[in-house]
Amino acid sequence: MPEGVHILETGEAALYGSTSHGKTIITKIAHSGELLGLNALILGKPYLFSAKVTEPSRVAYVRRNEFLKFLEKSTETATLVIDQLSANYYDAQRELHTLSLACNTVERMTRLLVGWIEESGAKGDEAWVEMNLTHDEIAQMIGASRETVSRVLARLGRSGVIEVKGHVLRIPSVSRLRQFAAL
Repeated sequence: MPEGVHILETGEAALYGSTSHGKTIITKIAHSGELLGLNALILGKPYLFSAKVTEPSRVAYVRRNEFLKFLEKSTETATLVIDQLSANYYDAQRELHTLSLACNTVERMTRLLVGWIEESGAKGDEAWVEMNLTHDEIAQMIGASRETVSRVLARLGRSGVIEVKGHVLRIPSVSRLRQFAAL
């Protein structure tokens, strides 16, 4: 049961769950300013996922009763919490859409990239995506193996859909990427 909320002050964290067979699934990458465990805290239900930082980060902790009292007093904070809960719900729907409706790994991978572009707020048909995740972590997000992720990225590179430059991806045409994603 949640005894408090974790505030990701700086850095990034991966939210993940594990199956009884030991397979890990990453459900979300949380960014600076996000509250971790918020849904469970508000509902008073057990956490469904764990979190681990993926880069040097600073995390603060606020006890549940103190956080809920603060929400009652601060409409500005309550509005921010509503915004995050809404974003969490939308992200969950998008992930369900990506995993359940994509026919193959190429679609799941390109839909993940399209989601990252949308999250970044990039405008225009060209985009740059910083990829701080390993191929194994990406595989855990799309339900594939590390080797499959490597093959798909190589295929997308050969097709000119993406250009890999270290840990940064250049997407020359977001509209073409969306075609590969069947969106």
